[in-house]
Amino acid sequence: MNVSKLLETVNSLAPLDCAFEDDFVGITVGSEDSKVNGLAVAHELENNILKYSIDNNINTLITYHPPSMKKKLEEDGTESFEEETLTSKFREAGINIISIHTAQDVCKGGNADLLVDLFEMTNTEIFAHTTGEFGAGRIGLIQKTSSLEFVKSLEAKLNTKIVRTNKYFKSIKEIKSIAVLPGSGTQFLDEVITKVDVFITGDISHRYLLKGDETNLGLIQVNHLSTEIPGMKRFVSNLSIELGTELEYFYNKYYE
Repeated sequence: MNVSKLLETVNSLAPLDCAFEDDFVGITVGSEDSKVNGLAVAHELENNILKYSIDNNINTLITYHPPSMKKKLEEDGTESFEEETLTSKFREAGINIISIHTAQDVCKGGNADLLVDLFEMTNTEIFAHTTGEFGAGRIGLIQKTSSLEFVKSLEAKLNTKIVRTNKYFKSIKEIKSIAVLPGSGTQFLDEVITKVDVFITGDISHRYLLKGDETNLGLIQVNHLSTEIPGMKRFVSNLSIELGTELEYFYNKYYE
């Protein structure tokens, strides 16, 4: 199998055309004409993944996060991108990389839908649209619960103790509706204000916590990867079935 054939299979599970327009998905390093001699899935590129790939003759990786790039402003005012050092090391080692990122967030059965399943959400609707019916966020109803019990449940469902809330969240007596968005989704906060009791996502900056206080919206920030790992585990399981081989999935458990 060559990389282009593998890309077709990946695309059948997480259609790349549904990613955000400015996202860096698809074959991000290497060539679609290369033969896949060894394959693994990693949440992102790290030095230990590079060593593992070289030691185990793996020449192709599927990653959730795209390889790191530096944005450069050219003299004519146009923007270009230059590989970070780690990304260049993977290229120099002859490793092909397919990245799925927000395509995996928005697709049917992807990261956002997995959060719906985990929190047993009903009457769901999509927000943070990319294209057509696809979007990175989900709004829905949950079984009524207190804020304290909800946090305990969230920690168990997402296997994390990294939980931060805004001040307003502490005053909520009963939670009946939530919004979820894997990764970092505060740029879509305005789409859920007045629609839900609580919004759960990662990487919430201080100004957004304050905005939640101002608009009576509870905010929960969990670790970035914790919202993505459950959906990626499902993706790896589905891809393993499609390819007829058990794939390994690597992620940094420190950031879970």
